[in-house]
Amino acid sequence: MTDIEGKKIQLNEKEHNIDGGLKAWLVVGAAASIMSMSFGMCNSYGVYQTYYEEKYQHVPSNVLSIIGALQAGLTLFMALPSTIAMIYVGPQLVVAIGGLLACLSFMFLSISKTVAEIFIIQGLMFGLGSGIMYVHATGVTFQYFNKRKALAQGVITAGASLGGVYWPIGIRNLIDKVGFGWANRIIGFIYIPMVIIAVVFLRPRVKPKPKLDNENFLRLNFTVLLNLRYLMVSVAWFLFLLALFPGFFYLDLFCNRAKVDPTFQQYTVAIINACACIFRVIPGFVGDKCGRMNLLIPALLLSGIFPLAMWIPASNSAVIMAFVVLWSCATGVPIALFPPIIGQLFGGKDIPSYLSFFFVFGGLGNFLGPIIGGTFIPKGNVSNTEGFDKLAIFCGVISLGSAVLVIIVRIADTKKAFVKY
Repeated sequence: MTDIEGKKIQLNEKEHNIDGGLKAWLVVGAAASIMSMSFGMCNSYGVYQTYYEEKYQHVPSNVLSIIGALQAGLTLFMALPSTIAMIYVGPQLVVAIGGLLACLSFMFLSISKTVAEIFIIQGLMFGLGSGIMYVHATGVTFQYFNKRKALAQGVITAGASLGGVYWPIGIRNLIDKVGFGWANRIIGFIYIPMVIIAVVFLRPRVKPKPKLDNENFLRLNFTVLLNLRYLMVSVAWFLFLLALFPGFFYLDLFCNRAKVDPTFQQYTVAIINACACIFRVIPGFVGDKCGRMNLLIPALLLSGIFPLAMWIPASNSAVIMAFVVLWSCATGVPIALFPPIIGQLFGGKDIPSYLSFFFVFGGLGNFLGPIIGGTFIPKGNVSNTEGFDKLAIFCGVISLGSAVLVIIVRIADTKKAFVKY
């Protein structure tokens, strides 16, 4: 096929892109449901972390955090194999398999007795199910949109944040009222209709056709890793997530030990995700006007400054609550802007390779962050906030390191401060 023919096909696809309509928005709803079940639940692990800290006081915090870290890491690590499977059997069957694993993980978690069992069930089994589902939320949706992709992506991303609001509230209240076992069984039953909705409505416009005779099929272009700009942005993404998830996992425990107002402490994880929800949707629109990287840099700087300036000296409920809200808002922006920046800077024929390795960097950050952060927290039911100052320094400094790398890339590309970039 000639270049001219290829361009004609691309133009033809754009002309027939429905860019909305009932079917398209049903797909968006299905994708939002998937995001709620995957990253929404991963973002809610802080509630489980606090519960496990109280129940398994002989187990170090960093060991317990491996459960949640494995969830978050596998959600990104599984993007590539899940995409490959989708090419052969379609997204609906793949999502059904992932949803089944997620549902079963809660059923088995309800009868788990040891940390080892929880590690396998909640960490590995749910992580695999979440990762198998996650990547298709965005991939299928974008087939239905052209000009309104930012809006569709915003709604999908909000699904993850909203899940991070209602899951922790529901889990905590259910554990208090019906116990840990039935709480997880109920969550598993709730997943069933959500999975069905996702499978029924997540219908691709264009069915993928595997080409086994294509010499480039399933191959990644490893030479993209020689691109210094790409490496710096990817490492910045890794560092940001390395500092982000310790906050998601341990702020609930910190508020518990700091004797914060009981009402606020009960909804700490939900508040974090509610604030992040707003600032994951807005940047997509603002970034299109003032430049994504111009918006990303101050957000990363604030993500590092707030832990150092507010978390370390926090001595009363008012300061702690202010920190939780401000930090959550600041960290919501990079989550929304980092992936589009990869497309902005490195779009082209190798974009699948760029994104695949980008997800690997992110998965490593998701996995390692909570484990490293947990080493600062003493095990047992300690009555004070010992160790959290070190965790705050870790989160703050690592986030600032991420900001420095992005600033270097920005200056290397253009030294003009007031230009859209």
